[in-house]
Amino acid sequence: MRKLILFSLLTLTFACNNVAKFEEPINTLSSEWDAATTQVTEVVNKISQTQDMAKSALEAMNPDETVMAKLNDEQKGKIEELKQGLQGQIANLGQLAQTAFEFVNNWQKEGEKLTALKDGLTGKKLPKDVQTTIDSLKTMVSSANDSVASWGGQITAASDAVNQASQSYNELISSTTAAK
Repeated sequence: MRKLILFSLLTLTFACNNVAKFEEPINTLSSEWDAATTQVTEVVNKISQTQDMAKSALEAMNPDETVMAKLNDEQKGKIEELKQGLQGQIANLGQLAQTAFEFVNNWQKEGEKLTALKDGLTGKKLPKDVQTTIDSLKTMVSSANDSVASWGGQITAASDAVNQASQSYNELISSTTAAK
């Protein structure tokens, strides 16, 4: 009986040490995951906002009949060129949104593993592959940070292109209505 109690105490001590060994890495990972989640959410929202901005800019490029009558063929061609550029930006943003949403779906699935690790800490019982899971999730955090940076650059470029197209359109229309 004493051997059984001693064995149980040793097993419990080892299990507690195993849990304590992973407490800091899991808590650090959890903080990094939360920060990355915030960044991913923000960039996905920016993609959506930029898509809306591009669609609004495209819809605004419809001069009324009076203005159209004042435009020469070159100016009409310029408007069509601006519209095509915006349609290209909308298509690119659509592809970017799809990529981001696929990433978010995977992110949420992987987040379940982090939740299991945190629950394991609380319950003092971690799965056997803790380090592998931590390493995998750290790689995912790194991927999220890289993706956010890449997507942010693409959003900025698209936003700049949309703003430039809108400005060019407004200048074209202003010069036409002011000159005639």
